[in-house]
This record gives sequence, structure tokens and C-alpha cells, in this order.
Amino acid sequence: MNSGYDYRKFVYWIEEPLFSDVKTKIEARGISLRETKKAVCIPLSKSVQAGYVLPETWGRFELCKRQLSWYRSSSYYGKILLVSSHDLNDSAMSAEIIIRRSAFKPSSLPLTGEKARLIERLSYQNARPDEWNNIESQEIEEKERWLKVMGLRGVKFEDLFVSHSANHANFIEPVYFVLEGDERVPYSICKTSHVCSACMEWYNIIGGSFRKKLVVPCPGAVLFAGLVTNRYYEVTQCAST
Repeated sequence: MNSGYDYRKFVYWIEEPLFSDVKTKIEARGISLRETKKAVCIPLSKSVQAGYVLPETWGRFELCKRQLSWYRSSSYYGKILLVSSHDLNDSAMSAEIIIRRSAFKPSSLPLTGEKARLIERLSYQNARPDEWNNIESQEIEEKERWLKVMGLRGVKFEDLFVSHSANHANFIEPVYFVLEGDERVPYSICKTSHVCSACMEWYNIIGGSFRKKLVVPCPGAVLFAGLVTNRYYEVTQCAST
């Protein structure tokens, strides 16, 4: 699992009352700091030096509003997300996550029936927000727009949702993983076209109990952040977390 060091992002979660001081220190270093007002994956772009997402933004972008319910039901709710191409440790805070490109390729991926079994487990059922599962409330036009974004034709959204859910489930209680010593490293179990809200794993909202994860970008991250289709990214928790 050799990593490509041409891409590196540092992820921070900051308490809202502290953010103004942090922002001032970052800008004093000459680092351009950009607020993301729609897709929360935009700060992952190589073209964004540093970007942040306010708590209210996670419910603002209609295309991902249901998917980002994982944030609104997590321990990070109310915190400000900051993603930087620079290590900001000397700004009186420590990164929680470092993201790098990886050369990893999985030896096996599940079939449809295996995906269904992953989401039947209590670990997933107890973790998922009710809003995440509320796909019936989405208008037909919205579902069709989502499929168009993903470049999929002839696929029912309900069938695709099984893959979306199973992928998250594998980061909650992994069945598909590799071992590094005695540590399990879960990985994405679908290609980009069948992955949804991969930012949940990148930002440690899902899979936070594992020191390392291997995550494939969803179509949104490819479109909005320029990440590479079907490429795995290594997501590593820093020692201080």
C-alpha cells in the first residue's frame, strides 16, 4: 500500500468559538483560506490551498443534503471542518487526519447479495441516521439528476442505494479489509460510480475507530474536487487523535 505523496491534505475539526483566532493565524502565514458554501468535498481539491466548512453548510447543498445527515448525527456536529494542503500544527492545533493518494488495489469486492448482508447487520442499522435511509421522499426528478451526475443509465436508484449503504457499513464493521500488523484497514467496496458521500470516511465521520482507511472518491468528489476516479486514497488518523 505505497502512497503517492504528490497529493496530501490535512483535516482539522475546530470548535466554533476558536475558529476566528485560528483563521487569523492561518491568514497571517499568507495561506489563502476559502469558505466552501456548497459541496463539502471542495476543500479536498489540489487547487484549494485551505478550505473550511461551517456547520450550517452541511444542510444547505440539496444534492448532498440527505447524505450529509451522517455529519448532523455525529459527534462532530457543530464543529467547523478545515482542510489544508499545509500542516497547520504551528497554528496551535493538530491535524486529525492526513489524506494521501494510494496505489492500493483490492483483491476482492462483494457481489450484490453480499452487499445486502452488510447492511442487515446491527452495527450499520444502529449507526445510520434515519434521514440517510429516507430515499422515498426524494422527488423522481432529483433521483434522475443524481444518476445523471454519476453518469449511470439503466440503474434504479434503490439498487444503487444498496451499494452506497454497504460501502459505509464496511467502514463501521469491516468484512473487506487488509491487515497492517494486527490492525484492520477497511477499504471501499465499490467503484466510484457506486460510492456515495465518501467524504464521510475522509473526514472521519464514519470509520473513526480505525487508524487507517482506504477510500475511493464518490462521483461528487471527482466532479467538485478533481479527485481521481476509482483511485484509492489513504486516510490516516494522526497519533494525537
